[in-house]
Amino acid sequence: MQRRSGNDLNERHGQILGDVVRAYLANGQPVGSRTIAEQGRLSLSPASIRNVMSELEHQGLLTSPHTSAGRVPTDRGLRYFVDSLMVADPQIQRKMEDMLSGHLSQAGMQQDLLRRATDELASLTRYAGLVWVHESGVTRIRRIELIGMSSEKVLAVIVTSTDEVQNRLIERPEGLDDKRLLEVSRRLSELLADCDLQQAQQRLRREMERDRLHVRRLIEDLKRWAEAPTYRQDDMFVSGQSQLLAMPEFGVIDTVRSLLAAFDEKEQLLHLMEQVEKDEQGVRVFIGSEHALVDMEQVSMVMARYEGPMNTVGTLGVIGPRRMQYDRVLQVVDCTARLVSRILGGRT
Repeated sequence: MQRRSGNDLNERHGQILGDVVRAYLANGQPVGSRTIAEQGRLSLSPASIRNVMSELEHQGLLTSPHTSAGRVPTDRGLRYFVDSLMVADPQIQRKMEDMLSGHLSQAGMQQDLLRRATDELASLTRYAGLVWVHESGVTRIRRIELIGMSSEKVLAVIVTSTDEVQNRLIERPEGLDDKRLLEVSRRLSELLADCDLQQAQQRLRREMERDRLHVRRLIEDLKRWAEAPTYRQDDMFVSGQSQLLAMPEFGVIDTVRSLLAAFDEKEQLLHLMEQVEKDEQGVRVFIGSEHALVDMEQVSMVMARYEGPMNTVGTLGVIGPRRMQYDRVLQVVDCTARLVSRILGGRT
């Protein structure tokens, strides 16, 4: 997990900010100076702690919900805590990795693994788990087979390097009998074997110009396929949505409505997940207003990129209240992403 070094606060200010954040995350209530003093971590009077908290408020890291109440962290304060003050426990990390490894390694196919990972994210955090799988399409062509369907149509079966099968129904050239179709099929398979889409387009263009196979129109149809192949639709798995609705942060109807719409329509979530997919820097945390989702300022997201074989890339993570246990959630998401990548890559 990535950390930005935080040198903006001195040690005392950092300790008090950390204590306020941890107390707030634990009970959701504003934190007063006396509460911090009673914890006994610092040899300071409530008055001294109150002065520091006032300075932290002036810096935009804490805020007072009411004049006489204690203070709660702002999004900026939570960001500083996540980036600079949290410390992962190596023992917890190892135990979590052993447990997750045992659960995830039992999965069969890729879809089963990703669904199981979604359930584990929801179960371990008690929030909503998400896994997005994105396959960027055809990487290389392994072989092509032409199958006569009728006197007018030919089915082109394109097998990719990832064993994905794509079909295209194209016009059958007049006078092309089954024997000749088999010869053309073999020639095109040899011509395009191990080509990426750009190479396939170039070779088919040259073949059309020469027309040595005398099937110009058929090759033209294949070239159009290479310019716009059928891409597998992205899949998003979600688990644990109902767990969120029982939390006090989701008692506001606008928040619930926006959250359910995000799960249903997925467009806004996919936009965030695409950002994470392009980022190879580890776990990403979107706190409150940072993700810019309408009416979801009390929602935070923790996401990480995972990688599979060939062209499989995706994002997994957790959606929960802004008042979440970030240290634990980051460890769960980080560990799950690394294990999913390892299992998909065959490194069990």
